[in-house]
Amino acid sequence: MDTATGLLVDLRQAPDSVRVLPRGRASGRYSCLVCGRALELCGPRDHTDFTARFRHTRHEIDRCPAGPEHLARVRAAVADARALAEHLAAAAPAVRIQAAVTATAEPEVMPVLALRLDAPSGASVIHLPHGELRDHQVDRILAGGDTATRQWVLFDRHDGAHYRPAGQVRVRTRRQDQHIDKITPTSCQRRLAQAQVAVAWHDDGTLLLPFGGHPITYPPRAGEDWSGSAASWQRDWKISQPRPADGAAWWGLLPLPLRALAAPALLGAAVTAMTDLEAAQSGREAYRRGKARERYARQQTRLAPARPQQLALPLPADTAPSPDSTISAAYQAPHLAPKTRAVAGPAPDREPVAAQDSRPRRWRRWRRLLTWMLRH
Repeated sequence: MDTATGLLVDLRQAPDSVRVLPRGRASGRYSCLVCGRALELCGPRDHTDFTARFRHTRHEIDRCPAGPEHLARVRAAVADARALAEHLAAAAPAVRIQAAVTATAEPEVMPVLALRLDAPSGASVIHLPHGELRDHQVDRILAGGDTATRQWVLFDRHDGAHYRPAGQVRVRTRRQDQHIDKITPTSCQRRLAQAQVAVAWHDDGTLLLPFGGHPITYPPRAGEDWSGSAASWQRDWKISQPRPADGAAWWGLLPLPLRALAAPALLGAAVTAMTDLEAAQSGREAYRRGKARERYARQQTRLAPARPQQLALPLPADTAPSPDSTISAAYQAPHLAPKTRAVAGPAPDREPVAAQDSRPRRWRRWRRLLTWMLRH
């Protein structure tokens, strides 16, 4: 590492770069990326059998004191950084990309590599942490930023230290269901997001941009019923973007093409996608409140008291008895018939009744006989 410029010097990738660098220790200008010790630049020489190189010591066997496992991890991180640089260079040939170092290495602590992009639309720096990110390394990332340079912190999707999965959330945008991965952010990631640094993840050729997820509970309104099975629908979440707001319970990751890092115009797709997520949130609330109102209406219908039905009996057209009518009292008032029988006692004999009925007939006979005698 060249501490004067912050660039990563790899003589195997760029052997001609040694001709513009001062020889020797150069007042501690060079340091080892693995162990952090000062290095000495040897070369170039005029001899064809001499290869320029950096070395830790001059009088002893030259070797890095770091363990082999840590050395392998640093080499893998350098290889990943160069692969990402090649991918971005292929997607945007007009962009100049240089490998740099944000935070130097310490014993058993991974360095933070970086890519410096100089594009026609502006300069940007992509920091590439590997392994556990320490607080002082976050300080270095935040201290190296300026208003003219866009700062990215790009984590590896397959690095367990920076990716803690928290399930998925399903949303429906533009009439299509979409499953979005959720993560639980670390304290360092929250700190970077609050410092106006663009935090993201990369997974092969995919860029994953985060947004914040905040749990909410819809306050019930008049005419809504959220009881029973509808109680779970009352709990929902809302989005905070373009970067996760402080207090987000989880972060959702929105996928975009990785070349969006070198082509800022592609980042407009992220703005559109997050706007769609906000629209879907409003649609969910409207739909669930509509279901709560329907539930309330059905509940009120069931709880309303039933009105008793009156049985209408057919009545005769002429209910008033005529003077010449001989209808008995039992037909005029059927509901009083049992009581009348109980008070009247035993029924009278039928012979007197028959005698009373025969009197008018005898009187008519005597009247006819008297009329015949007077005529003769």
